[in-house]
Amino acid sequence: MKNLRPICFLVFFSYVQCQTLQRSLLAAAWNHTNSQNYLQENLRDITSIMVAQFLQKSTYQEVQTIVEELVHRAEKCKVLKPQESPSECSHQLMTTFLEHVCNNQGMADKQEFSDCCNINNKARLKCFLLYKKDDTEYSDVFQIPNLEQICDVDKENQASVKERYIYETSRKHPFLYGPTILTMSACYETAIRSCCQEENKTECFQIKLEPIRKYVREISLRHHHLCEIGIKFNHKVSKAVELVLLTKKQPKANFSEIAKLAGDVKNLHQTCCEGDVVACVLGRSQLMNDTCSKQSALSSKITPCCALSVPFRGECIINSENDDKPDLSSLPLSRFTEDRFVCKQFIDKQDDLLPEFLYEYSRRHSELALSVILRVYTVYQNLLGKCCKLENPLECYSHGKEMFQRVVGESHERIKNHCDLREKLGDANFHDRLIILYTKKVPQLSAQELVTFTKNMAAAATKCCPLRDEQRFVCMEDSGSKLIEKCQSLLGHK
Repeated sequence: MKNLRPICFLVFFSYVQCQTLQRSLLAAAWNHTNSQNYLQENLRDITSIMVAQFLQKSTYQEVQTIVEELVHRAEKCKVLKPQESPSECSHQLMTTFLEHVCNNQGMADKQEFSDCCNINNKARLKCFLLYKKDDTEYSDVFQIPNLEQICDVDKENQASVKERYIYETSRKHPFLYGPTILTMSACYETAIRSCCQEENKTECFQIKLEPIRKYVREISLRHHHLCEIGIKFNHKVSKAVELVLLTKKQPKANFSEIAKLAGDVKNLHQTCCEGDVVACVLGRSQLMNDTCSKQSALSSKITPCCALSVPFRGECIINSENDDKPDLSSLPLSRFTEDRFVCKQFIDKQDDLLPEFLYEYSRRHSELALSVILRVYTVYQNLLGKCCKLENPLECYSHGKEMFQRVVGESHERIKNHCDLREKLGDANFHDRLIILYTKKVPQLSAQELVTFTKNMAAAATKCCPLRDEQRFVCMEDSGSKLIEKCQSLLGHK
């Protein structure tokens, strides 16, 4: 799809009610009639994603066998009334699946889940999640060597080609959210049908499948990092990240709306990261429906997306451009550094003041990278923490504006130095110099981690340094390292 382009970070936005996140397949279908048809039509694919992402070592046929049983159970549950449902129907689909694995000793041993099966309740799910891993031995994209064969297979059984793609993509990208896999499988299926009509099928496949491969790989990394943030950092860190991204995308939306969305988005990420594909798909579906019902209040850029059908609507909204900046001249940012009542707000309502500052700073500086805005936010938080203990706090925190400018200036200078060094040394020698520099800066990294980290930095420099100054700045800040590593160093939370 031409309108699908890689983004630096995946953002869900809109309001999700608590009941949207219920994990019971039956309850979800009952509570969300607008999403019920979509769930029923894609139940098999959704279940396949869940199974393949957990059982990465299982063959396609093994996954399909488990899917058949789970879908059969779910179908039986859907035709029963709540009071008539057997006990298994009141369980989450996830719980049923984990029990199925643990009741099959051979399967549990093959997947190395035996230890997890000795644990009950939520601890079992956490244990299973720890065994998920991105595996480079899988090919980047599902391929069938004989292109004529894939066209024959598609002609005879279109579902088979799509199911196989879902299986391969899910097992290779166990952290990729289910709704995105469904969207990409639809794109893949469309590309196959189109290319099978062409005389030069090989060239057509290369042109149309490469963007899908790149998008999946990029977004899978982002989803993985989001999940790591949720595991390794407290909820304030996750919410701060979401608040910045939502504000940059929707600068005209008011603070209360953005703050509410940031919390709801964080909760939905948690659901998707737990591997509950049913709840993740339902949550995304309602999320996008609700977003489209609030277009005028949120963003003028999503109107074309809202005209699309599921599942393309969600991916389109996520990749939409940032809305135009509003006129904020009547609301100067100086009130956060010049108002004499700042410390009272900081002491009494810190959880309101700091997010509001983050919101106001982000909507005024959409050109800055996420990492830079988070550094400014941390500087402001630490500044108030120090100044509000003094006898004359206003005199102390009134220097905040200069401190914010210094953070931005230092980031620009650091990136300029990296690019100048790369130009002077060349790519190969530049990477060698980075290894020397970061061996001293981060001695806790293993040799392999250090090489990978510096390779990523060198690749970012190759990609970003030729750009214009502002573009180079954002590109380098967003590409230089994993978001999880940035958050740890920038926000100081462990």
